[in-house]
Amino acid sequence: MQTETIADPPQQAAGAGPSEPRPRSHRVHIWAATGLIALGVAIRTTLIALGWPETNSDEGFIGLMGLHIAYRGELPTFYPGQFYMGPHEAFLGAALFKLFGTSLFVLRLGMVLLFAVFLISSYLFTRLVYGPRWALVTLALLALGSPYVFARELSAIGGYGETLAVSSLLFLIAAKLVTAYRPYRVFRECRWRLAAYAAWGVLAGTGLWSDLLIAPFALMSGVVLVLYCRREFVQLAAPVIAGAGLVLGMFPLLWFNLHAAPGTDTLTTLSVVRGTPPEGLEAKLHALWDAVRVSVPMMTGEPFCQANELAAIGPTTSWARPCSLTRAGWGTGYMLLLGVATLLAAWLLWRAWRNRRTEPTGSRRPSLHLAMLLAALITFYLFAFSNAAVVWPAIHARYLIGFVIALPAVFRPLAEGYGWAKERAGLFPKLLRLVCGAGVLGYGLALVLGTGAAFADVPRVREVNRNDAALVDTLHREGVQHFYSDYWICAKIAFRAEERITCASTNEALDMGPGQNRYFQYWVDTTADPHAAYVFADNPCRSLPWFSCKGSEFLQKAGGTYRLPAVEAILDKAGKTYRVEHVDGYVIYLVN
Repeated sequence: MQTETIADPPQQAAGAGPSEPRPRSHRVHIWAATGLIALGVAIRTTLIALGWPETNSDEGFIGLMGLHIAYRGELPTFYPGQFYMGPHEAFLGAALFKLFGTSLFVLRLGMVLLFAVFLISSYLFTRLVYGPRWALVTLALLALGSPYVFARELSAIGGYGETLAVSSLLFLIAAKLVTAYRPYRVFRECRWRLAAYAAWGVLAGTGLWSDLLIAPFALMSGVVLVLYCRREFVQLAAPVIAGAGLVLGMFPLLWFNLHAAPGTDTLTTLSVVRGTPPEGLEAKLHALWDAVRVSVPMMTGEPFCQANELAAIGPTTSWARPCSLTRAGWGTGYMLLLGVATLLAAWLLWRAWRNRRTEPTGSRRPSLHLAMLLAALITFYLFAFSNAAVVWPAIHARYLIGFVIALPAVFRPLAEGYGWAKERAGLFPKLLRLVCGAGVLGYGLALVLGTGAAFADVPRVREVNRNDAALVDTLHREGVQHFYSDYWICAKIAFRAEERITCASTNEALDMGPGQNRYFQYWVDTTADPHAAYVFADNPCRSLPWFSCKGSEFLQKAGGTYRLPAVEAILDKAGKTYRVEHVDGYVIYLVN
């Protein structure tokens, strides 16, 4: 069946390999691709230069790790307080700190570099599998985004930048190896393939050490390699080299687990972090629906009604009926499109397999297409039936970042439908062409609006940043070296102060006991300081207890100012004198 799609020239069969553009059009295409990549990088660089998105203590701890790596020579295997995520972003930040100095902008510059790798590798994969036109269309879509998607791409909170870059590179390497495979060619004549297998193994290994969100993409790209390059695997060179690269890439993870104390190994830690998944049909359906109506819209660029359950890290979710309906419609539509794309990919693969005698290589690109979609479906399945979708479906929507990677494959049915309808006359083809074209254009317009929404949020975040800077200046001026606060304030302020001021995180209760202290030495140092200050936000929704906006027992307003009765009770009991300072956004108890 001959079709013309957004990606394919008229003479190309659907699902077949792309034809090469003529020299002049090729140059135009390369310039267009370069411009779109530059646009995506420029958007994100501008946002972080403006101080967006709002930072938090998860990012602050990675910044502190970068400082320790760069200037103390530390070589951590995981992020502090956990045993299952490699500190790749901290090492990247450390390298940039040595080059450009320490700042939040420099830390996030590493995330922009990872995103640039993702854009380039996604473009090359899409061009190889679908053709140059569709590669440009998807590159334009990936260059844009929404506040939630941008925040996941730009915040150094561990794993997400690596997931984008490594997963797309794994599929690119697999696509190159599969499409260039010749079963009867002598393996030693293609040494570049050995290097490619080694690169795939190292990337898969270091990716799995960094974040297990990469696992579905490593699995499916590996399956395609084994299926289509099986003679090379039978010869053992390919599996030995890829396996050695895999072990090398994840060696720190393996070494740690070989020597881990009971209960601190990665698998045990992950089982605890995963929590209790929903049990029973009703609970599973509820989790599935929350994933579709909240998580999927957030991670696929829905720009109108951003969702968030935790006020400490930004504006909270609007559950007004229009927003709920918008998110539910977006999520349902996206999952239907993903389902259609998977069924169409399976049909294209079956058709190519049926014609394998006349077109022996015709199933390679459809297989890569289907593998990408299956990786996205596995990602969704693991998320939707986990505790993450039950507790905080909006905040945890970041675990669906694989949907960003699979965008070229998910939206492919619209390109196929457009191309099929363009070749035919009649009312139905015209309607189909209109629907498919409108789908791509509508999604692109939504991402344009989402990009605008991110820039519109810049003034709010800059105000938060100014308040944080004023807090650091006040603490420096008052000679404070240590202070108590909640988790969401501690590490971000310590990093902004370049660790000249450190903080002990307190618990949710009013007794101010120890909370989540990833660097427990901070708690030791703070408790040993008789003049340690107390700093908390002057907003009940951003103070203890962290997960509610009740807060009246902890934070009280009197005479136009805020006071902290729990802190005053502790200081009075210890016989300490104090004075209260107010900085926009914060209440500070300075101990004499």
